Amino acid sequence: MQMYERLMMNAERPARIVVPPPRRGLDMAAGYGWVQSTAIRAGDYLFVSGVVAIDSDSGERLNGTLTSEAHRAFQNLKLVLESAGSWLARLVQVRAMIYDRIEYDALNRVYRQYVPDGPPARTVWSVRIIDAFKVQLDAIAVV
Repeated sequence: MQMYERLMMNAERPARIVVPPPRRGLDMAAGYGWVQSTAIRAGDYLFVSGVVAIDSDSGERLNGTLTSEAHRAFQNLKLVLESAGSWLARLVQVRAMIYDRIEYDALNRVYRQYVPDGPPARTVWSVRIIDAFKVQLDAIAVV
């Protein structure tokens, strides 16, 4: 049984639980030296850190079009959520960072495929993203 599962079975849950990455490739701290946890559970909420287009098994960067990167980022977000007992339909907020605001409509087309009904609160920024990624997501979900 994984450490996270053991902690969740405890009657006295800690106020803040670091959720381990569900796959080796999603450990951005180990793979890229980023100073972050993959996700943190606090009470009934899960806070997921900057998810980008990487292969979830190998950690290899999958730079491509905004559309291809957004699909991979949402697939990785889904893996993290499910590993912690949540899912995409339980998202309450998504913050999306895109490399160019001209790609806003492309992001929306992908976004609608993953959160089609009752989409969560959302903010989109046009920013320069590390390692030439075109999209990065962070999210809050109910567990």
